[in-house]
Amino acid sequence: MDESLKYYLENTVVTKSAIESRLSHPITKIRYPKRLVYGLLKKFADDFFNAGTEPRFVSMAGLRGVGKTTLLWQTANHIYTNHHKEIYFFNVNTLKNLGIDLHIALEEFQRHIIKKRFNELSEPITFLFDEVHDDDNWSKTLKILYDEARTAIILCTGSSALLLNSTADLSRRMHTLKVLPFSFSELLLAKKALSPEKQILIPDASISAELKQILFFSENADDVIESLNRIGERIYPVLNQKDVEISELQRQYIDFLNFPNLLFFDDEIVITNAILDLFKRIINEDIPKLKPTFADFTKLERLILRLAGSDEINPEKLAGIIGVKQNDIHELIDILAKAELLNVLIPFGGLDTKIAKNKKAFFMSPSLRRALLSTFYGQDLPDQFRSKLIEDIIVMYLRRVLTDGIISFVSGKNVANPDFVIETRDKPVLLEIGTSKTSTRQIKQSNVSYRYGLLVSNGVTGLSLKGDCIQIPLSWFLLL
Repeated sequence: MDESLKYYLENTVVTKSAIESRLSHPITKIRYPKRLVYGLLKKFADDFFNAGTEPRFVSMAGLRGVGKTTLLWQTANHIYTNHHKEIYFFNVNTLKNLGIDLHIALEEFQRHIIKKRFNELSEPITFLFDEVHDDDNWSKTLKILYDEARTAIILCTGSSALLLNSTADLSRRMHTLKVLPFSFSELLLAKKALSPEKQILIPDASISAELKQILFFSENADDVIESLNRIGERIYPVLNQKDVEISELQRQYIDFLNFPNLLFFDDEIVITNAILDLFKRIINEDIPKLKPTFADFTKLERLILRLAGSDEINPEKLAGIIGVKQNDIHELIDILAKAELLNVLIPFGGLDTKIAKNKKAFFMSPSLRRALLSTFYGQDLPDQFRSKLIEDIIVMYLRRVLTDGIISFVSGKNVANPDFVIETRDKPVLLEIGTSKTSTRQIKQSNVSYRYGLLVSNGVTGLSLKGDCIQIPLSWFLLL
């Protein structure tokens, strides 16, 4: 066996000290805060090791920087402490750099580390695979591992949902968790964990689900405002606490702090450069895996920069600016969406409308748009782009709590239209977004027949009902 592979395999064994080193900041020794999705990972591990319940093959898919690797180690710590200590960690990117195939590594692992075949295992065992997509044949390899190692739980991470969902080999075996950027409640949890000396209040766990039900599934506007006022006594203390300036933290959250890996940065220019570097890695490393035949990355970068300043996708106009065919624009947008850089919405209406009309593209995180715009405007963005950042965060939230197919926008020129249409119950809910907006005119003048309207804005200081429209502060919406 190659010496480099031998050394690698010997170091796949997870020890308590190795886990501890990954759970805390190396200098401050403060433990990294847990994401809400950790609760699911913990449950999956407990259910399998206590009762043999599936899923036992779980992947975490999401943008770089959302904390997938930390989640892997936090789950390993739970398993090590509560279930068993036979845990092995494989950094697939390191294997790739060594020029070693994952299948070969696992063959040698059986011979020299556990000294038995996977199908001979009778005791619980855990396998962790980080950046699994870096191996071209990872899906076939892990399918074999899953089928043969029946006492094993397999956890893996990847930077693209497509890479973890596009294979028929694992469709019945693997359960994929989408790891999105921080919610604002998660940021508050993180701040509390990183600053234990402060009395930071956290919204109770049921608030998000209650807000979702109230805002999008109520029968009428009166029911919405009544229900919001009822839960207000649990929300106001969170939004008016002494140890946290909520409005400033909200600004930081939208601009930067929705990425967990940026919590320990305090220089905004350094943060911006880190996000721009993330773009380059996605374009140069992830997209070639999504589309091996695609090679013109310069045009892709130009398209991303263009979309940062606008959201409506006009294929004819963009094709002329970027220098590609109209059909290529659709393909490039699809690549960017699958790489998890964009959230793409279709227009509201019948099937013909959805096919024929232009789409809108929002960034998976407002921090991505902000970093791109900084290349043109520096750190102080013009006011017109603040609303774009808020739209990005709103769409990120909508995608987090609602089914994709019920979120759309109203397309049409010279007509007052709300920003979003949420198709629930018998008639949709119309959603208008603003930085300082207080008018509900665009909802009330819309041609769309609606149940009620929601205006979410920083310009709204409290809840209010105006006809069939409810005005809600952005800070409330961010607790979803």
